[in-house]
Amino acid sequence: MNVTGSRGRWAAVVVAAALVALLGGCGGASGGSRLRLHVPSVVYVSTDPDRALSSENDLDVSQELTGGGPADVSVTFDVRGLAGVAMLKRGAERCHIERIRRPVFGCTMRTDRQNSASQKFHVVPAEGSRAGDSGVVRYTVRAPGVRAVTGRTTVVVGTPELEVARWPDRTTVAPGGTVGVRVVVRNTGEVPARGVVLRMAARDGFSFDGTHRNCRYDGGSAWCPLPASEAVIAPGEAYALAAPERLRASADAMYPGVAYSADALAGEYVEPPGSGARSRAGSGPALRLVPTTPTTPTTPTTPTADPPGPELRIAVANHADLAAVGATVKGPVGSRQELRIGFRTRGPGSPRGARVTVDLTVPAGTSVVRSPYDPERDEEVLDQDCLALRPDGTPLTESAADRQPPARRYACSAPGGRAGGLTLFPFTLRIDREMAERGGEVTVRGADPEHPGHDDRPANDTAGVAVRVWPGPAWATATFYATAPAGLVLVLLLAAAAVVLRRRARRGMTTG
Repeated sequence: MNVTGSRGRWAAVVVAAALVALLGGCGGASGGSRLRLHVPSVVYVSTDPDRALSSENDLDVSQELTGGGPADVSVTFDVRGLAGVAMLKRGAERCHIERIRRPVFGCTMRTDRQNSASQKFHVVPAEGSRAGDSGVVRYTVRAPGVRAVTGRTTVVVGTPELEVARWPDRTTVAPGGTVGVRVVVRNTGEVPARGVVLRMAARDGFSFDGTHRNCRYDGGSAWCPLPASEAVIAPGEAYALAAPERLRASADAMYPGVAYSADALAGEYVEPPGSGARSRAGSGPALRLVPTTPTTPTTPTTPTADPPGPELRIAVANHADLAAVGATVKGPVGSRQELRIGFRTRGPGSPRGARVTVDLTVPAGTSVVRSPYDPERDEEVLDQDCLALRPDGTPLTESAADRQPPARRYACSAPGGRAGGLTLFPFTLRIDREMAERGGEVTVRGADPEHPGHDDRPANDTAGVAVRVWPGPAWATATFYATAPAGLVLVLLLAAAAVVLRRRARRGMTTG
């Protein structure tokens, strides 16, 4: 047996295998790689000149190469089916395109660290095209050593415009109870909506009483894509939910809300970022849309059954006890002390959808040297949380976004929050002089007349702000007095330790 020759052949095999593996790794694609093409099935092109240059008319073509490192991906675009319908123009440039006007052109891109590459195009209607005209863009995607994939996008001239109306079966609900909402989607656009995505968002104490197997849920949000095989809404036509969507109010809900919106199932349908990891599919009966007469259905007698705006709010037979939170300022004359006042939401209701106002009357003999201030709100010209007021209650500054000056009265505002929550506003007071009667006070009140708190305990709506003057230097703060005893104990311990060490040192000298 020729052992030497056998070893040489095995060495050659090992070297060849190593070269194959090395070359495969350098090429970026391997036998386990796979190409994916992500394109919208339909793109609607607006004929409105004011919208023609917006991102609504964009076509985003992206590719994903899984199972390998960065590699070159080439895409062939065949736009012969768009003749007389629409044209592609360059958008965000990710690859070199020599002549985009050619009926068939190519594009080569390098995948990034996420193994993806994309190219965006702007789509414009062709001269002479009319709403309803349609054409097709075809794609062929290739990468070294990977099977090619193909795809297509239908381009439609004109846009569907979907409006959503909603009517609850009642205007009030008990805590923990349910309400059914009828939803109607109407197309007021130029062309049919071939497929619909319905979005629903429940908040402030509302939750979905059941789920649908063709919807995905992320907390209080849901999105339900219905393909063209299930819903095609022509201009002027309307579709309604086959069954009212039922929502349940939590035990602490007061003014829960739900918002609905709908888009044609095309480029507008984009799942929220990270939805694949966070969201979950429903398990109940499928959500369905059925044709309906596009007229206003019978509404409850209460005029607030379908209020204007994108969100529908339902009143809950609940109340919230808001309690004012005062404070006591302690320190010597001339010192600056922290003051934190506000309110506590005692429940049982949580007025999360309403604003609450806290009025502060500054104690006599003190002055405000610092009030709550957020520079970002100033830059964005938004009202500060606390506004300085004149004695008659009018603002001291022309702009509520400015830093507020010292005043004897302030009005602070914040959301009501959940039951059990505490909301405080920080001030800094200077104790100017000793006085027997100071008159500091905090009062809490509901600031949203459309969403009253129904507070049934007005006795705790007011709290005092007390001042206790202690002897000492002006620079002493409450923190100083709180830590001074501990500091004194530490000094005494150090002194005692020094005495012990000195005695030991003397004994050592005497012994020596």
